[in-house]
Amino acid sequence: MGQPGQRLLYMPDLIVVGLPHALQWQDAPLIQQQWHQFPFPAPLGFPAPLGGAQLRLVCKRLEPALIRTGHSVTKTAAQVGNMPVTDQLRYVRRCRSLWPNLVVYSLPNGVGVAKPANVPGFPLTIHTGQGFGNSAPFPSGRQQAQVLDSLFAWFVAHNRRKPVAMTSEPSVQDEVHVQIIEPLNMLLATRYANTAGPPQTQFYPQWGRSCPKAHRNPGDQTNAGFPDFLLYRSPGQRQNVAIMEVKTWWAYPDDAFTGIFSTVAAHRGSGVFNWTGTEPPPRLLRQVWGELHFFQANWGACTNGRKIVIFVRTGRNELTLSEIHDFDGDASVHRALIGMCFAAIDEAMGLHFVPGSVCPTQDRESLW
Repeated sequence: MGQPGQRLLYMPDLIVVGLPHALQWQDAPLIQQQWHQFPFPAPLGFPAPLGGAQLRLVCKRLEPALIRTGHSVTKTAAQVGNMPVTDQLRYVRRCRSLWPNLVVYSLPNGVGVAKPANVPGFPLTIHTGQGFGNSAPFPSGRQQAQVLDSLFAWFVAHNRRKPVAMTSEPSVQDEVHVQIIEPLNMLLATRYANTAGPPQTQFYPQWGRSCPKAHRNPGDQTNAGFPDFLLYRSPGQRQNVAIMEVKTWWAYPDDAFTGIFSTVAAHRGSGVFNWTGTEPPPRLLRQVWGELHFFQANWGACTNGRKIVIFVRTGRNELTLSEIHDFDGDASVHRALIGMCFAAIDEAMGLHFVPGSVCPTQDRESLW
């Protein structure tokens, strides 16, 4: 429990005492009690939800509307399908430790993530801001306090929301924005200072929509490979660090995701990818690979509103994916996703050992 004058940092799961540039007593109320399964303590001044309802940080189940779009799947864009062989996805791997390692990476001390030799203090140095110089100072206590208030308000509203009927892929995208993108953007503001220039009316890093100017070849009218959401490290071009692709579960059923780890998508043992495959699993992998390539990002996630997977580019032509998780009801989803955001941004800031730490080479395999 914090005491007046202690410097605290609000993060997804706990409060850390003693970190530099962290939340200070005069900037925000401190903690009275732990709130059920809320992943960090509730600040003073917020009443309990009506009826004493238990609060949970999980995505809500998406319900199908009586009338909705058909079962058509995305056609591979010519610019993606005709990529030079040297740029195509060649190997598919699975890393069972990637997801839990990203959950750990979301914690302030990162305990449990493999420590690279020759990097003293890792991963604690990442989360205390040491080694970044002025490129990534912690946000001010006032910023953290404001974000915490906003995050708590979102959390209560999220728990009170009624299910929204899904009619199309854009409606699933809308729900992903409300249930995932919004809290991720707030959580990013607990870890990073604003990289937007003055007058800083906007905040970066942030998730937003992709646009032609963020493409590898801006200005080309034939461009393809646009993700639904893009994590921008800062304003401007070539600041993309992660993508997110959203499908519907009726066009891309669950076996399109679980089938990623099968011979339909890649050869067992070698992991050689079926680039010309026409089934949903290789089509899905081909699409997200094109998005990573054309938007020059190394990290990403994909969901159909029922399942969700995280992936990282682990080589010029290699993609490594986490285990498949449920979209709704899984308390680790937000934690793994914000861990992915932290890892993507930290790697872009020069910590090139991060992918190998959260996705160890020895844990990557193609044995399905």
